[in-house]
Amino acid sequence: MKIKKVSPKDLTAISNLEHEVFTEDAFSKEVLEKLIHQNTMFYKLEKTGIKKILVGFVIVVKDLKDGDLNIINFVINPKYQNKGYGSLLLKYTIKRIKKTEENIKKIILNVKTNNSDAIKLYEKFNFRKIKRIENYYKSKESAYLMEKEIEDNNN
Repeated sequence: MKIKKVSPKDLTAISNLEHEVFTEDAFSKEVLEKLIHQNTMFYKLEKTGIKKILVGFVIVVKDLKDGDLNIINFVINPKYQNKGYGSLLLKYTIKRIKKTEENIKKIILNVKTNNSDAIKLYEKFNFRKIKRIENYYKSKESAYLMEKEIEDNNN
């Protein structure tokens, strides 16, 4: 397994996985392309071997309003879910944030209220639910706003 920064040549694979996992709530290929070019914190997890397989990816942006970091997308290919790959990618991402972002107080994210596997993963890394947001997604599903204080050095 390798975690690397996403590059423009990854766009099609990233977009395909995004649409497979999030269907109608997926970011468009154009939005993903902009995020790649904006020097966003955008990492992919690949299974290496004869053929590289995209296992997942994460996109983190800085919230210009309050300076928090926002995980706007966290995707693990359904074939690889519940096998520790989400933990591997999230742990790496939090470590990179702590190493490269000095004045960040917290990391925030939104997750569908019915995505219990993702919620469990985030709670394992000390994210906590702050509030429920009704009709958050295009699909009209609700989300939890979750946050992690960055000062805790446990995870």
